[in-house]
Amino acid sequence: MINVRRRTRPALSAHLFNTTGMSESLRRSIFYAMISGAIGTVNSTITTGAAWTGFIRGLGLDAFALGIITAIPVAANAVQILASYFIEKTGKRRELFIWVGLIGRMMWMLCGFIPLFIPLSALAMRTATLALLVMACSCANAVISVGYFSLVTDLVPMRMRGSFFGTRSAISLLVAVLTGLGISMLLDRAAGFTGYVIALTLAGIFGALDIACYLRVDWPQMKRVSDTGEKPPSFGKIVLTVWRDKPFRTIMLMLTYWGFAVNISAPFVNMYMLEVVGMTYTQITLINQVLPNVIGILVIKWWGRRMDEFGNKPVMNLTGMYMALYPLLWIFAGPGIMWMIMLLNVFTGLSTNAYDISVQNLYLNAAPEKGRSMYISVHLACTQLLGYATSSALGGWLLQNVFPKLADLNLTFAGFRLTRYHFMFMTSFVLRTFMLVFLVPRLKEAGSQPMTTLVKQSSREIKLGTARRFSMIRANIRRRRARRVIDKMNNEK
Repeated sequence: MINVRRRTRPALSAHLFNTTGMSESLRRSIFYAMISGAIGTVNSTITTGAAWTGFIRGLGLDAFALGIITAIPVAANAVQILASYFIEKTGKRRELFIWVGLIGRMMWMLCGFIPLFIPLSALAMRTATLALLVMACSCANAVISVGYFSLVTDLVPMRMRGSFFGTRSAISLLVAVLTGLGISMLLDRAAGFTGYVIALTLAGIFGALDIACYLRVDWPQMKRVSDTGEKPPSFGKIVLTVWRDKPFRTIMLMLTYWGFAVNISAPFVNMYMLEVVGMTYTQITLINQVLPNVIGILVIKWWGRRMDEFGNKPVMNLTGMYMALYPLLWIFAGPGIMWMIMLLNVFTGLSTNAYDISVQNLYLNAAPEKGRSMYISVHLACTQLLGYATSSALGGWLLQNVFPKLADLNLTFAGFRLTRYHFMFMTSFVLRTFMLVFLVPRLKEAGSQPMTTLVKQSSREIKLGTARRFSMIRANIRRRRARRVIDKMNNEK
């Protein structure tokens, strides 16, 4: 009998990340952890984008109520400390992650039915019901975050975390583009709340499928404090242990401040585009989601390699420069100035995702292996509750009560009349710039290189790559010209 060796195609995971030296179990687990991000992106795109803002406004809520609703998901991250305490005490992170995740994600579907069962005349009941449902979903997401980051840091080797998160983000960005386009077209065409019901139902279904992916993951045995024979720490000692870790505390406090600076304006950008610029959902999705996400897909893996090579801090420094300038540029983006909004989102695509991943890697790498879930939960609870939630609620109050009075002064900047939104953007710019100038230089990361080294070597790489590309184009043009001359000579003969 003749043995015929079959040529097998490499597994899909080999095309997504470097699988060299990995067992089949680890390869499959990392693959599902990566793909789950794409599936879950459908949920996050719907529940955090223009569709969610339009749904809240359609319910009859004002800017302050929008700020409060926006603050609930981040305030709910305080639950992470309790979730971490339970995980450290019982070791049942897989069970908690999957069951709480499945139930919590599916509850998004109930939000879409609020306007169908509660009339506009009962606005207080609408607001309270939405707040309770968002709180339940957000508490579940808090538990999911603790389990996910605890799993990933145990599952994904240190050597490839930048590439892993870069590839995962690239896939998720592609899905976000397609989801954003589909949902915006649905909302622009569907009458009343029909589109929102469909959108939030899809959010619940895909959110649950995201969690279901982890049923295919082989969860590593987590390392708990009690595994060393020590008595599990009390709840208060958990917080105290993290607080006494000076390097980790520095990162945590810095990112808490950054969250405050960003979220005092971020939840209201979609409102600005809907109410001031007068854009449709499709226009917002194309310019504010699709454009930056497409660019992000093209560059995020490149940024991931930069993080693995130069460190996370230089990438954070470089991309943070634009992140600080971003809110100020919105002063020049108004009705009839769509090119400025497009330019803003081009630079957003080039920098924002790289910034987020570099920051995420900084605190994940700073968390020690033993008791890591405690560190992650305290960090997320602090940054989300004191940073994002506080500023979101404050931003809504300022936008509703303070900035309109400043707008009545009819002040101008660079020829543009300042609205209440512009004062909010300027406030965020000042806060972000303070961190970039005074706080970031104090941040330390072992093994990272200076930002100047990143810029010089990356510039050289881009320059050489561009030169090679133009050289190839010129060579192709010369070959085609020579071929035409030869063909002409042959025809004359």
